[in-house]
Amino acid sequence: MIYLIVSDIHSNQPALDQVLATEKADEVLFLGDIIGYGASPEYCYQKFRDLGGKGVMGNHEYGAVRPDTLVHFSENAMLGVLHSMKVLSKENLDHMQRLPETLKIGDLLLCHTMLGHPLEFPYVFPQDKDSLYLKESFQRMAKEEIQVIFTGHTHKPCIFKQLPDGSIETYKTAQGELFLDEQRYVINAGSVGQPRNGSPLAHYVLYDTKLRKVTFRSVSYDVDLAAKKIREAGLPDFLADRLYRGI
Repeated sequence: MIYLIVSDIHSNQPALDQVLATEKADEVLFLGDIIGYGASPEYCYQKFRDLGGKGVMGNHEYGAVRPDTLVHFSENAMLGVLHSMKVLSKENLDHMQRLPETLKIGDLLLCHTMLGHPLEFPYVFPQDKDSLYLKESFQRMAKEEIQVIFTGHTHKPCIFKQLPDGSIETYKTAQGELFLDEQRYVINAGSVGQPRNGSPLAHYVLYDTKLRKVTFRSVSYDVDLAAKKIREAGLPDFLADRLYRGI
């Protein structure tokens, strides 16, 4: 089985379409934040459902179904969620309320952020290998016999690996392959629609369950079109401009 694993699309239709046109996989798995920031939440969320709807709750979906949580969002993030709430169909908003916090598929687990606090959405960046949230996730993985979690939220692709002595190593990556051994991993797939690792490309991963191989990939897309859509939707120029810089 080959899974295409995508995260943080953030209503970026051109980026999502390019990734789907580039890769051929058996199934597509979504790590949350399909909506928010960008101009096309209805298109992107409907595409998620049309592709099987296998995915988890991101903080931007949670903001759309729990508007009281928007007080914790930045102004730009809040405006993106409010735009999403305005244009999403009632059917898709209703479906969004039923998104799970985590989703186990075979030998992997999907979670937008860390396992111990999936709806508090803590950030664990590539440099945060000593994070208590990360350590707690590895503890939960051991208890629940989970070897690999795929996550997003930070928009920065990376690998966290727990060694036999309990210490954690970090690997930053945007391209390349990883063959899983018997250790435990938390793997961040990066962002399709709004990367923040200094690259304007759409980032994602492929997971081959037979070979137990994770492949990090990125692809260029029509950033001009995505930025134009954001401006035409009346969203802040910053949300369009940042796509060019990958910040």
